[in-house]
Amino acid sequence: MEDLIFKLLFAVLMLIGAAGAVLPVLPGAPLAFASLLLAKILNFSELSWWLIALFGVLTLVGGLLDYLLPIATTKKLGGSKYGIWGLVIGLIVGILFSPFGLISIILAPFLGALIGELIYDRKNHKRAMKAASGSVIGYFLTSGYGFLLSMSMLAVFLFYDIIRG
Repeated sequence: MEDLIFKLLFAVLMLIGAAGAVLPVLPGAPLAFASLLLAKILNFSELSWWLIALFGVLTLVGGLLDYLLPIATTKKLGGSKYGIWGLVIGLIVGILFSPFGLISIILAPFLGALIGELIYDRKNHKRAMKAASGSVIGYFLTSGYGFLLSMSMLAVFLFYDIIRG
């Protein structure tokens, strides 16, 4: 019974990690992975170390994507270096003010990119809006990745260690 309680606690932490993929106050996939790793270290998981390592690598990839993908999507949608610098500054501001909710982590990079693009070219508002929207698209893509990764960790843990185990 005690094992089941601990396993359910790890599962809840992984579920919180999945929520954190879209809520900027929580660490997302890193929390889910840390829970999975701790469950393995404390012998509450039968998953192989290879699978744990795979989830670890995928979590690291997600961490990189969190910062690189919004920049790439902004650039792909016509963003200039000014917009990318604005996006990076906006990301930093959004992270610093993330306790104020999801708006700050989406709005700050968007506004940063928009302001940067308008500094670069004040007359072409349509291009500036299109480029700045790349930051929001990048955010949703990385959030989706983190959510799916966290839910995958939870599903594998539930199947192998609670349902089957």
